[in-house]
Amino acid sequence: MSTVLIIEPRSSGLELVTRAHELGHTALVLTAGTGPGTAPAKADRVITADTSDQAAVLDLIRTLHAETPLDAVLPGFEHFVSLAAHAAAALGLPGIDPAGVEFLRHKHRMRRAVGAAGLDQPRYRIVSGARSAAAAYAELGPVCVVKPVDQSGSLDVRRAGCEAEAVAAFRRALRSGRADGSRGGLGLVLVEEYVEGPEYSVEGYVEDGQVHILGITEKILGAEPHFVEVGHIVPAQLKTSAAREIRTYIARVLDAVALGIGPFHAELRMSARGPLLMEVAARLPGDRIPDLLRLACGHDLYEIMLRCYLGLPNPEPAVSRTGTRAGIRYFLRPGLDTYREFRVDPLIESDPRVREIGVLLPPGSALPDPGSSAGRLGYVLAAGASYRETARVLRRAERAVTFS
Repeated sequence: MSTVLIIEPRSSGLELVTRAHELGHTALVLTAGTGPGTAPAKADRVITADTSDQAAVLDLIRTLHAETPLDAVLPGFEHFVSLAAHAAAALGLPGIDPAGVEFLRHKHRMRRAVGAAGLDQPRYRIVSGARSAAAAYAELGPVCVVKPVDQSGSLDVRRAGCEAEAVAAFRRALRSGRADGSRGGLGLVLVEEYVEGPEYSVEGYVEDGQVHILGITEKILGAEPHFVEVGHIVPAQLKTSAAREIRTYIARVLDAVALGIGPFHAELRMSARGPLLMEVAARLPGDRIPDLLRLACGHDLYEIMLRCYLGLPNPEPAVSRTGTRAGIRYFLRPGLDTYREFRVDPLIESDPRVREIGVLLPPGSALPDPGSSAGRLGYVLAAGASYRETARVLRRAERAVTFS
């Protein structure tokens, strides 16, 4: 079979390594070696390098390719989409065009590309200082959203309802992801119009210039001012006309950002104006959404991604004709600093519709701020014969799990 290199697999990228192994490929992992799960058990070889040094990594990948030819280079996480694109281009392998990859990696450039295409989206301003953040709030308020231009997982995304909140959120977003509090990065932050309406994500892939939408995911969000995703149901419960409008809109978004290959994960809110884009990424969705998609609809987005990057055609996706829904619910416990015991009601644990119940932060851990996905303590994953049944099981599980 083929040899694939996966750069920094995290979240769904870890399962991508497993699926590559299951499909008979030789799976190489390139990682800085920090953090849990950076050396997946199913990897055939783990190579350690400073993946923040693009020039050095590209030299290393060229050396690896000369020793054992690589058939594909894939990003294992959103922050490495650009690096994978440049590596694939350097080796003459299928991949995202490096010339346009920044539209897919940085949210302010995405906004510009979508606006240039004439598509409706939230009004926004790109700011670099507290004074410009205050001015953006005055223009876009009385409620706005402040977010880093280069993060994921809802990290440091805040709703602001006054100028002081907007400026404080700006300062936090500017430092986002930097444990030492240093500025670093691009030095830019997005301030956006707050959009009322239910939130969805759209999952699919692009192949030979054609957009294939595999499913629309309904999102369950935690309490504002944060925008932490606490659950997902696949496929969403939508009227046919609304689903069609979303699909058409996202296809136009993908054309605007010039994604030419591989999976995508696009988030939007369905507003009174119609669908409005929150963001789009050229990667696998996180939060086990590929597993939900597989359970509910039979689509294997991991294999699809591998085939795209290997230059192998994917069969036309089959249309799911069952009412099956799959969902996941994450457990947030604001105000809890730590816990000793994780308890599950036996009735939920024995429910055949419950496929998994797991802990993400083990007993005794110092629990982080619940304002991002890092603050989720555990999860339940379930599948039912209908939307209503699946949603009910997830709600029951949320009440039946305790941390003490």
